[in-house]
Amino acid sequence: MGFAIALSGGGARGAAHVGVLCALEEAGLYPKAVAGTSAGSIVGGMYALGMRPQEMRRYVEELARNPKRIVDVDGLGMLKTAGEFFTGRPVTFTGFLKGDRLERFLEGLTGGKNITEAKMRLIITAVDLVSRKTVAYTNTLKGAGPSRNTVWKTDIPVSRAMRASSAIPAVFRPVYEDGMALVDGGVTDVVPVELLLAAGETRVLSVDVSGNYPLKPRANIVDIADRSIALMLSTMTEYMTAGEKFRVTPALPESVGALDFDQVARCVDIGYEAAVKCMSAIRSALVS
Repeated sequence: MGFAIALSGGGARGAAHVGVLCALEEAGLYPKAVAGTSAGSIVGGMYALGMRPQEMRRYVEELARNPKRIVDVDGLGMLKTAGEFFTGRPVTFTGFLKGDRLERFLEGLTGGKNITEAKMRLIITAVDLVSRKTVAYTNTLKGAGPSRNTVWKTDIPVSRAMRASSAIPAVFRPVYEDGMALVDGGVTDVVPVELLLAAGETRVLSVDVSGNYPLKPRANIVDIADRSIALMLSTMTEYMTAGEKFRVTPALPESVGALDFDQVARCVDIGYEAAVKCMSAIRSALVS
């Protein structure tokens, strides 16, 4: 049964995608194409390069034990910005987190491979603040139609595309690539169903962990930015996912924020349970 899967953004909540993929493979369902935004780009990218969900889970559990390995706060940049602000100079600060550690972590996961080395159709989304267009990095342009608001590109290290797709505005520094200033793909497309349809895929299963949930008490800047993007796009998401066959929405705790990486193992389990629970409905939807 050939089908494509769209994996949403959601920060640490995106670990639930790993559980969903585990459940699908146990049921004998293997996607032939994957599109991912932000956290979904990381899981989708590793999957398209051939990493099995069970192996991904080991990396997730390792990250849960040491979440600081991917967090690099730009303390010097914040001090510099304070000086710029109070002296009336132009502010040059672009993000609280540098993103260098995250990119090195992703480069290690992917072995430095280029997106053209993916073993199935792979689409990773980002947004260019210069052109105001969605940038869709992919390993094949076969079937992809022209779009006024999307630029298709085919040559980039997978880790670089993942880093760009995960650059939550004002939280992570943008990725500067080929004259573009790239930020989180979720700014325009939280669940990238539409891009799979534009690429010619007709059977699309989506997994949405972005969650239209209330802001948790004492939320940090990451949670505020994440919730703001999700709220702005909540109505648009319904429109942009209209062509999907079925959507899996794991019931993740509202308390799990975008950077709560100590909770990722729990998110994997919840994603697995959600997919198992609706597996018969998934199977029916994909064969209809």
